Amino acid sequence: MRGKFRFNNMTHLMFKNSRGFTLVEMTVSLGLFTIIMFITTSAFLSVVNTDRKSRSVRIATDNLNIALEDVSRRIKTGSTYYCGNIDTLGVLDCPAGGNSLFFTGQDALRASYTLINGAIWRTIGASPLVQVTSTEINITGLRFIVSGSAPFPDTAQPRVVVVIDGSIGTGTASTTLKIQTTITQRAYDN
Repeated sequence: MRGKFRFNNMTHLMFKNSRGFTLVEMTVSLGLFTIIMFITTSAFLSVVNTDRKSRSVRIATDNLNIALEDVSRRIKTGSTYYCGNIDTLGVLDCPAGGNSLFFTGQDALRASYTLINGAIWRTIGASPLVQVTSTEINITGLRFIVSGSAPFPDTAQPRVVVVIDGSIGTGTASTTLKIQTTITQRAYDN
């Protein structure tokens, strides 16, 4: 309490020299409030930015999973696998791997998957190329390793190993990836 107090008519307590906050007290309290609000706002914006980045990576990952599921499903039900840069409509194992895979699909149309400009592209029959992966995904390496695709007397089940190197996202939200999956043909090799 500031100042001296006195009783006025014995009912009210009166302060002598009663006054509000000083200019220094107001400046200090306003400064503390500003600092606390700045820290709180910075933390909130950081959380929002992190959430945006994680959503972007999750969406790109979901897209890559869908693309790999499409590749896997079509290869499982296909036949006459050929691994090379140009399709000869033949069969060719490539234990060293190639960046393009050609095969006859379940619908008897020739299909292919290849790496072009950091994306996986697909074509079926005479249709134009279709980009399978989204623009948030940068594929730096794609290899198809084919074994067991040769016809009789080869008794090995045809198998395709897909190896993908790349990154998901852009800038500071970029996450590197390395995926390998083995796909086995459903029908037996005769």
